[in-house]
Parts: sequence; C-alpha cells; structure tokens
Amino acid sequence: MKNISHINKLIKKLSPTTELIIVLIIGFGFFIYSSTRSFFVVNSDYSHSWIYKTTSQSYYSIVIYEVIALLIIIYILRVRNWRLIDFNLGFTFRLVWIALLLMFIRNIIGNIGFKVLELTNVIDDSTIKHVQYGLETNWISISLIIIINSIYEEIILIGYFFKRLEKYHPALIIGLSLIIRELYHTYQGWISLIVIIPTGLVFGFYYYKHKKIWPVIIAHGFSNLIAFFNMHFHWYEKISNLK
Repeated sequence: MKNISHINKLIKKLSPTTELIIVLIIGFGFFIYSSTRSFFVVNSDYSHSWIYKTTSQSYYSIVIYEVIALLIIIYILRVRNWRLIDFNLGFTFRLVWIALLLMFIRNIIGNIGFKVLELTNVIDDSTIKHVQYGLETNWISISLIIIINSIYEEIILIGYFFKRLEKYHPALIIGLSLIIRELYHTYQGWISLIVIIPTGLVFGFYYYKHKKIWPVIIAHGFSNLIAFFNMHFHWYEKISNLK
C-alpha cells in the first residue's frame, strides 16, 4: 500500500507536459518504433512488393497490449483527477449517422487526393501494390481489433490529446495529432499519407467543432472494417482489372 501511495504522489506531481509525454509513450511509443522500423525496411527496396502476414495471434497480441496500456493510462489520469466527462463519451444513435458521414467525407477527400497525385505522376498503381497484406486471421480477432483499436486510438489521440492541449490553437492540435497518427501508420508505406492525412484532418476538425468522440470512434471502426473486407475479397484488384 505504501508503494502505491508513493507512486500516486509521484503521478500527482507530474507537470501537464510530462503527463502528456508519458501517455503518448505508453499509448503509441511501441507502435511508432515498430512502424518506423518497418517503413525504412520496406522503402529500402522497391524491386518487389512487400507482403505483411496478418495473423490472429498478432491481432490478439495488439489487443492485449492496447487493453493493458489503456488501463494504465486510465489509472494515471484518474490519479490526476481526470473525469469521464472530459472525454465527451455521451452517446445517441444519431451519432452513428454522423460517423458514416465522416467516413464518407474522409474517403472522398482521400480519393480526390489520390487522383491528383496520380495525374501529376507522383504515384501510380505500383505505389499501392508495393505494400500488400496477407490476411490469415479469424473473424473473432478481426472483430476485436476493430473494436478495441478504434476505441484505443481515438480516446487517446482525440479525446485525451485535444483536452490536454485545449488552450492552444486548433490548427496546432489537429496538426500534432495528425503527425502522431502518421508516425504509427508509416508501416503502410507512402500510401499511408493519402489515407491518414484526410482521416486526421476530418476527425480532428469534427471533434474540435462538436466535442463528440463516438462518431470518430465509429467512423474509425467502419473504415477498418472496409479495409479488412478489401483485404479478404480483393476489391481494389477487381476494380483495377475492370479498368
């Protein structure tokens, strides 16, 4: 009990900046490291496509890590007198429709961005095919990763991050959250820029304006679900073949 009391005192003495750094390291430090490492390996060789084998075991490991990390973060924030209301977790079914709209807007912006880069010869079909995924998972692990990961990322990167930096200009908050989001998605290669920039901007702008976290979480979940369907049914390849 004395050790816990001592730890709690240390936590309470943390400055807001130190608290922010600790939460981000716990939340995304490992993912940023592994993603960055993969990015440099993948982009060191463009002579062939890289295939990531996604397995149920790897997804279970991620889910376990995120649950434990989130519990640690929640403990730290409770000791520092954060409240549940600070995360704007109020839910109504109307928010589901807003989530679908966010996903639609994000996809439209992403597709326009891709077309612009394609027309200017910045990217082509090989950019997408450079990093591919081999789906070797069951739907239980996929369901868990969609639910847990969507809640995990947006609670920390939107709910917590925006509240902690609420005194600063929204452009700075949205920009920094976007950079962090990019950093742990770089394993996807350069194509991640096209996907993540619209996601970060749309989610960040919506949350700043409306302070509703569930539409962002649900939109994230739907987007991941579509990505898994694409990996399973190879929608992009079929559309490309039609062209």
